[in-house]
Amino acid sequence: MFRVEHPEYFWLLLLVPIVLGLFLWYWRQRRAALDRFADRELLTYLAPGVNRRLPWTKFGLVALSLPLLVFALANPQWSTQREEIQRRGIDLIVALDISNSMRAEDVQPSRMDRARFFTNTLVDELAGNNIGVELFTCTAVMAAPLTTDYAFVKNVVSTAAPYQMSAQGTNLAEAITTAEAAFDEESANHRALIIVSDGEDHTGDAAAAAAQASAEGLLVYTVGVGKAEGSVMPVQLNNGRNDYIREQGGGPATTSANFATLENIASSGGGSYFTLTGDAENLAQALRAQVDRIEKQEFETQEFSSYDSYFYWFLAPAVLLLLVELSLGRKDRKMAERYEV
Repeated sequence: MFRVEHPEYFWLLLLVPIVLGLFLWYWRQRRAALDRFADRELLTYLAPGVNRRLPWTKFGLVALSLPLLVFALANPQWSTQREEIQRRGIDLIVALDISNSMRAEDVQPSRMDRARFFTNTLVDELAGNNIGVELFTCTAVMAAPLTTDYAFVKNVVSTAAPYQMSAQGTNLAEAITTAEAAFDEESANHRALIIVSDGEDHTGDAAAAAAQASAEGLLVYTVGVGKAEGSVMPVQLNNGRNDYIREQGGGPATTSANFATLENIASSGGGSYFTLTGDAENLAQALRAQVDRIEKQEFETQEFSSYDSYFYWFLAPAVLLLLVELSLGRKDRKMAERYEV
């Protein structure tokens, strides 16, 4: 099968008629100037030995090399073999807490920033599986469906923030049930949910939801971020002034990470609990080791073609033409410069 790796370079072929037009304009201007200087028969005596066809020859060589160079840049390729690869993996959803409590800066730079960085690291580590992203507060929404488009998934994670959901609070049970509904029924026993949160839960029935999900073939893992000590939640107001999330009485509200809740969820969901410290990469690898124990399912068969490049078929003659152009008429050029022809 034939293809061109960079077809956008074919637009450069438009330069060929432009260069031709510029050369014709230059030649006419040059010819007019010489006619004003002297009669053409007289010029043969004033500049003996000058080859007046040489400029056309040299321009022809350059003009022929231009399309060859364009084709070399475009890089024509031919498929030499086709391979079928059967992809295996699991369906995995990362549920990312974006409630206001994630604004806390008890871990630097903030719970939210650290959770985002870890989640993107985890996506890289788990590449090969179908990965989706769920964002949740007191409600939950699938921000990225199960996909292998990891760049899209990471973009969703990188832009996740509390302002994206007006309804605040934390409902971990809702996060579990929403994620469970996003899986295909055929992926039972081949799927996992990873919850990244500070563990604050305003409903208290998340462990029961995790147990129900586990009974239906979904393993639930949890990752805790933050500290158990109370911390305020910075926020930037609409006028640009920095302030804190405040209680009804007006004082700054505080939030404390609740790792015990996350441990109970993981235990009930058949998974494991992890604490997010400063080493996101090692934690992602530890989670990968857990996920790799889940029985893999076969995804769609993907076909890949191996291509050989043939740009040199065009580059070699183009370079040869340019070398010939450079070598032509050295004597004539020197003589032309001498007589200013």
